Amino acid sequence: MSDTATTIVRSALARSGIELVASCGIAAYDALAPDAYRSAALMPGARGMVVAGSAGSSLWRGFRARVDGAPVHWSEPHPYDAFVAELLARADRALLGAGVGFRRFDAAFAAPVRVDFVALGQLVGLGSPGPFGLLIHPEHGPWWALRSAWLVDADVDPPADPRRPCMGCPAPCVGGWKNATASVAHATAQVRSLCVIGQASRYDDDQIGYHYDRAVTVKRLRG
Repeated sequence: MSDTATTIVRSALARSGIELVASCGIAAYDALAPDAYRSAALMPGARGMVVAGSAGSSLWRGFRARVDGAPVHWSEPHPYDAFVAELLARADRALLGAGVGFRRFDAAFAAPVRVDFVALGQLVGLGSPGPFGLLIHPEHGPWWALRSAWLVDADVDPPADPRRPCMGCPAPCVGGWKNATASVAHATAQVRSLCVIGQASRYDDDQIGYHYDRAVTVKRLRG
């Protein structure tokens, strides 16, 4: 097999809105994971971890096109997660087609196994801790989200550039580093909007509303 599992996942998810894909070798993953989450417990024989995320509004707009065309999807328990899962299945099929064994973990509300996606995102170089509980991406700032991860029994690419975009920033988002916190509860839409990184990737207003007050937003969007 000439392609790594990383490039297989990246190609499968191209133009899906879930286009941030990075990875790390299994030794790096196991060094960070608690005993119950190491590869020996979750997938013996795994050789790497591939992580995928979305940025900006591309994924959301695809979701809106789907539910606007078939409003019945609003009645699903977690319609956005269901939409994301269908897209992630493209990567599953591509890995299977390439003969790569894998185990997938989703950053979804009802995911049966809850892995630490913040730790994974940092491990593969997709983001670094910011002053308000979110990983900050070098290009997209706080306007991105992790969606899934695959333990794989194939070669993977090395981690992405671990550049830390918050280094040297005065942290106007929280009124200075003296107010920094690791609590995601402080990652309000207003705070994210004050980040000096990635404002070109800012979520659409209805997307922000869905994430912060889903019930009210769904009611409004259903009309």
